Amino acid sequence: MSLKWFLSDRSLGRGTLVFTAVLMAGCGCLMGCKQGTSSAPQTQAVASRPQDPAARDLLAIGDRVTTAIVARNTNVLLDYDHDPEDTASLRSSRGELYCYLFDSSCIQGSKGRAIYDLFSTAGQLGIDASVTNVEGRNYGLLMFYDKSQISSTELYSPDFLCSEKALKETASWHFIMKDGKWNTTTLFDYKTDKPCRT
Repeated sequence: MSLKWFLSDRSLGRGTLVFTAVLMAGCGCLMGCKQGTSSAPQTQAVASRPQDPAARDLLAIGDRVTTAIVARNTNVLLDYDHDPEDTASLRSSRGELYCYLFDSSCIQGSKGRAIYDLFSTAGQLGIDASVTNVEGRNYGLLMFYDKSQISSTELYSPDFLCSEKALKETASWHFIMKDGKWNTTTLFDYKTDKPCRT
């Protein structure tokens, strides 16, 4: 089973996401392919950008959706998820995707919290972009986290990624590059399995 299948399949498991995050972090430490970090305190992004265009484009997506989440702008978010069921779920204030993104009180069966809560309460919201090339294809990962609470080293630790703190204080989002543009099948790894039982 190929890495391409894992990253493009809608039923992508959280275990695969953890593996990918660790793989990208390790790649960055050993070979310098980890491309950049942006800090976006709430809705304000820092101007510094990595030199690699793929990582820079990924961070631009991160900045754009951060602003959209805090402003509750669902139209911008739907630019990245064209699934009809997700569209309907996001347009309903009790839809699963709406709750996942905006309202912790209606997330069922989870100790996590809505993406909006993470973004709006972070002391210093960090956006970390990792890009890796596998068999000629670029794969990207955005990690969103509170830099005032979590170090970049801790962010990619397998033990941390299985912790309750990670569940509440981080969000991930996987991408694959097609025809020179970053594509994804979901918003913020929505509907992915969690490998850890907390």
